Amino acid sequence: MRSIPSRTMPRLLASFLAVAWLAGCAQMLPGTLRDTDHPLAGRLWDVASQSFIDEAGFLRRAAQAEALLLGETHDNPEHHRLQVMILQARLAAGARPALLMEQFDNDQQAAIDEARKAGKDLAPLMRGWDWALYQPLVALANTAQIPLQAANLPRGATRPVVREGYAMLGAGESQRLALETVWDEARQSYMVGLIEASHCGKVSPQLRDGLVRAQRLRDATLADAALGRINGGVVFILGRGHARRDVGVPLYLTARRPGTRILSLGFVEVGAGKTAPMQYEAERAGGVAPYDIIWFTPRAERPDPCLAFGK
Repeated sequence: MRSIPSRTMPRLLASFLAVAWLAGCAQMLPGTLRDTDHPLAGRLWDVASQSFIDEAGFLRRAAQAEALLLGETHDNPEHHRLQVMILQARLAAGARPALLMEQFDNDQQAAIDEARKAGKDLAPLMRGWDWALYQPLVALANTAQIPLQAANLPRGATRPVVREGYAMLGAGESQRLALETVWDEARQSYMVGLIEASHCGKVSPQLRDGLVRAQRLRDATLADAALGRINGGVVFILGRGHARRDVGVPLYLTARRPGTRILSLGFVEVGAGKTAPMQYEAERAGGVAPYDIIWFTPRAERPDPCLAFGK
């Protein structure tokens, strides 16, 4: 594959910023909540049984999971409030899970451990995220003295893969991460469409395919972080695109550790006129439901992401 010319790099960097929207990231600023009176807001939907469940029922399910994935939209404050509530409930029940966070890069782990040991603030270590939204989770982990694991891949580590492919990872790394093992045509088609939509149709085929590879590598790396803590149980804070069973972290966890008890919860913002839970399950890759549980929430008001692309 040809390298991306240097003159395209500014556009490539802009695309890396925009691709955050793909994984449920949107603008990373807390917004005003809308549709708080929507009939689905605050309700939990069990996808397998096609029925509503209550919070107690969800927490019973969560107690059985080795990997509890809490897929958020990053700028929605309600999602963060609920994540704290869920982690508090797990701790109150006697669990001692590791808190894994997409919001810290895995090259920061030593610095995080040192700062926690010294009682220092972790805010300076959070790169490009709104610390105020995540501080309550970090504070809870510190108070409970549970492990805090940096799970994300540094952005710079994905750029060679965007340009050249998985051969840039080094011998055997693609196989170790199960990057090809889990992938198929249906998933590729879905991710291509999602990348194109998240870039408002303003992405070249070459760059689009590179960003799909980067997204897959990020999911595989997040799964790798979870595997390192799985024996003690993990609560994973990540974008809901990463939490998807059909294209995200659960694929790689299952491939590398068959039988892992995974519970994927997607905090899903309600939409005007969409009052049936099934309307939120339409987008699937290969017929696999994206989440085990959907927790419907009000939506955060945010600008049109396509404005950044000149639309």
